[in-house]
Amino acid sequence: MAARTAGSRMTTSSMIKPEQKRLDRSIHTGVDQTNIRINLAAETGNPAQFARQMPEQRHHGSKRLDRSAEQRQGGREDVLLGECQFKRLSSSSFLNPARLYRLLKLMPVLVLFGCGENIYDEIELMPSPTVYAESTFNPLPAKIDGELQAQSKLFYVTDRGKAGPGDKPAYYNNRRGQLSRAGTASVRLSPSVQNWEQFIDITMRGNRDRKYLLNVDKITEIGVLPYSVSQLYPDAPSAAAMEKAGREFARQIDRQLALSSNKDIHIYVHGYNVDFEYSTLVARELEHFLGYQGAFVAYNWAATPNRLAYFKDQETATATRRNLRSLIEFLSANTEADRINIIGYSAGSRLAFEVTYQIALLNRSGGGPRLGDVILISSDLDRSFVGHALADGILKAVDQLSIYTSGTDAALGMSSLFFGRDRLGQSWSEKGDVWPELEEALVALDKLEIIDVTDAEESSVGNGHSFFRTSPWASSDIFITLLTPYRAQERGLIREGGKAIWTFPPDYPDRLSSIGTR
Repeated sequence: MAARTAGSRMTTSSMIKPEQKRLDRSIHTGVDQTNIRINLAAETGNPAQFARQMPEQRHHGSKRLDRSAEQRQGGREDVLLGECQFKRLSSSSFLNPARLYRLLKLMPVLVLFGCGENIYDEIELMPSPTVYAESTFNPLPAKIDGELQAQSKLFYVTDRGKAGPGDKPAYYNNRRGQLSRAGTASVRLSPSVQNWEQFIDITMRGNRDRKYLLNVDKITEIGVLPYSVSQLYPDAPSAAAMEKAGREFARQIDRQLALSSNKDIHIYVHGYNVDFEYSTLVARELEHFLGYQGAFVAYNWAATPNRLAYFKDQETATATRRNLRSLIEFLSANTEADRINIIGYSAGSRLAFEVTYQIALLNRSGGGPRLGDVILISSDLDRSFVGHALADGILKAVDQLSIYTSGTDAALGMSSLFFGRDRLGQSWSEKGDVWPELEEALVALDKLEIIDVTDAEESSVGNGHSFFRTSPWASSDIFITLLTPYRAQERGLIREGGKAIWTFPPDYPDRLSSIGTR
């Protein structure tokens, strides 16, 4: 078996055996024998806590939307924006001159008047990954009561501004706050689950008879981290206060790692058109289906919850590169983490990749942060830029770079229309994009995997951009990558001899049946 550098990933000896699922366990963030909730943030003793009472029915005036299950799972790109709506476009529709002309003619009007900023404070729990339903693979820890509650803490770091009296968001607004604030988030599941068996059903086997919704329940801010460029901002805390916050943040991360068999830190970097709450909820989902292994950090940059803010958010993502790089450097230097994994989605993949590139260039002589898996999902990066980074040795800075692409991603189709070039996250195989010399070079890169999800179940739901949440096959492969040392072939993927692109075969679920016994 070709095993790559494993770090502290799960092996079969650390996996939970099937009979352990039946233990009488409880988790405040998922499993309580009488009232099972997803609610992460344990008390830290810090008085800077934000809490919100959740009414039985949630309304935001004209912004309250009735969304179908497909829209909930398909990501923000399919959601009505106030009085504005973009219909989903298939990749072939971009070539319709009349449609394109009408869209471009309307665009200046939409940009001028805008649709306002939206509030995305609720998501439906994503489908259970196939690997949990089709095998004995179970990442959930065999803990009970308070131990598991402590292990399931979700961290966040944001450079958004703190919400004020005139802001619609409850916790952090959609403007650049510049300073990096760390804290923990508590998320609840509605309706609550009544027992451990039901929790296993909806989490591991996907037996759901209704929708389960996630909402942010409470935010507990630890403080401003010491790497923030505080000299430029008059309202920044003192150096002593930031150093104290940094120590507390690192202490809580280490406590989380001590409770887990996995000693990695996972950082999720969201895309554009989201607010603080939405990206926090997605991070909570990912942490949950990772079985609370390691420590999970939602990196929440100041994206704007408005589809027309694409280019504005591109600039904001560029402006926050130092903050993300400094966070990675801080965690590597001040915690006991074995590795730091980065999961970049959509516009967030641009930020994740560029920061990884910076780290590689800054540490060419060795050393630097301990980067593990860097995963790029639905990436709108320019392909040639990625090629230049590969030539500069970016793979020397990571254990593995995984690029997930799709041939049904309408959002990236629109992005390629704007930029005039295909994006990294679009399928490479459809139009002969990989010529023989390039194919040979890509195959030779042992630390690079390019995975095409076009044939994965439910990967085209919505506009096909959020397949990491909608497709149980795609999410399975991502979670197995983060939790095990398995290479693509060992994870059930296939590729033709001499080809660089991995794909999902029709019998993918059957190929996963033995993964929990290895």
